[in-house]
Amino acid sequence: MTNAEPRFPDAPRDPIAELRKRARILEQLLDDRGRVARWPVRRAQQLIVLDYIAAQIEAGVVMTEREVGTRLDALHAFDDAALIRRELVDLGALQRKRDGSAYWKADDAGDAERWAAIEGSGGRRQT
Repeated sequence: MTNAEPRFPDAPRDPIAELRKRARILEQLLDDRGRVARWPVRRAQQLIVLDYIAAQIEAGVVMTEREVGTRLDALHAFDDAALIRRELVDLGALQRKRDGSAYWKADDAGDAERWAAIEGSGGRRQT
């Protein structure tokens, strides 16, 4: 085997180190009940938190805005479910009807690609 470029250029060079880094960040930001204790300042850390929260939302369930808020309230302790909801919608992890009357988790099949694209952009929203 030569030192050629990896087959998957967007893949992290050391996925185990990346997972450890994510775990350390979550350990710093989660309380003893597994809730996000505070909203991080750094965008990269915000994306890790949003990924963690999105993973806690069941796919295939249609919810009202109030139900989404209640679910998100159980996942964080800093009292801003609207911030998290908007971020999840903006990133494409949550879908919603145009009038905001219904929300649902985006198809899990696209999650890996979406998060890779977001993290690869340095957290900038894709247009």
